[in-house]
Amino acid sequence: MTSGISRRRFGQLAAGLAASLPLAMPSVLRAQEGDVVRMCWFNTTTVSAQIAHVLMRTDIPARNGLKMEMIQLAASPAITEALVSGAGDVGTLSDFAAVTTMAIGAPVTTVASQARFRSAVLATKKSGITSLADLKGKQVYGTFGITAFQNAQDAVLKAGLTPGKDVTFVNVGPAELADAVGAQRIDAFFSYDPFVSYFESTGAAHVISQNVTPVIVLAANNRFLQQKPDVLKRLLIANSEALFFAAQNNDLVNGWFRTLEPAKNIPEPVLQKASSYDPAWSAKSFSDIRATLSPEQIAQMEALAKWGVDAKLLPRLPDVPKFINTAIAAAADKEAAALNFDVKSVKILRA
Repeated sequence: MTSGISRRRFGQLAAGLAASLPLAMPSVLRAQEGDVVRMCWFNTTTVSAQIAHVLMRTDIPARNGLKMEMIQLAASPAITEALVSGAGDVGTLSDFAAVTTMAIGAPVTTVASQARFRSAVLATKKSGITSLADLKGKQVYGTFGITAFQNAQDAVLKAGLTPGKDVTFVNVGPAELADAVGAQRIDAFFSYDPFVSYFESTGAAHVISQNVTPVIVLAANNRFLQQKPDVLKRLLIANSEALFFAAQNNDLVNGWFRTLEPAKNIPEPVLQKASSYDPAWSAKSFSDIRATLSPEQIAQMEALAKWGVDAKLLPRLPDVPKFINTAIAAAADKEAAALNFDVKSVKILRA
């Protein structure tokens, strides 16, 4: 049973995600020396956020000649604005958020894959729903314009149901959705981790369909990309090293993740489960880490672009490959492979 306390925690988590922090008031933490990189990130996306904490708290940036200015923002829209305005050099975006920058012709280029996450369609405990087929005639709630929305519609279609005819999707904000799930006022909804894992952990809902292919990408302001390609390459190497450090130190970096809002309210077991859907989270060798976007990931972004236009969420269909640069990440992967990175040699600068 979901208690009132659980509903409040749902609301705290979702409200933190929904909030839009103004660019004039970011949380900025700086390293000590090297070429400056202003990196925008948000502290709710598993694995991606743990990487950010490693970059903030270890000597990995300095080892790569970098001085990080870590700008914490609420979510992809604020990061997109920072990249477009030039307030940030590099930022973490969901794959659909990156496609949105392409559709509006923003001066931003997608340069690397950073993390993978899970999206899912869930049914509430009281609903009695056990499969996608049971959604016929039902309403499915969630926030439109995100990757999880496309994943949910795709899952329904593959189950032989037609959105708008057999299933009605209802747009609702994250905080309102969390409250509705906690109070068991709805039957079904879609979301993404760590919120999927949180809803599962409380028993408020269970997954009836999931997709583990969505990706968080790194996107760069075009001026930074053109003027400082070597700095960007070193950042991508540092990012890969930070990811492998996180993979080897799950408990440590999960603790770091939970030191900042809104992640303070996410239980560690939930965080660990949510992170585990990224294969890199359990990487045993540094050679398992790759920054270069795969052809499959690029094709996935093309599919998201087509869906976005069909759903009238995008103004035009972008030529996705033209807004992606894989050359620098490929060079970073090649150079990183030759570095013989020793994760045990990393120094923690602040706990």
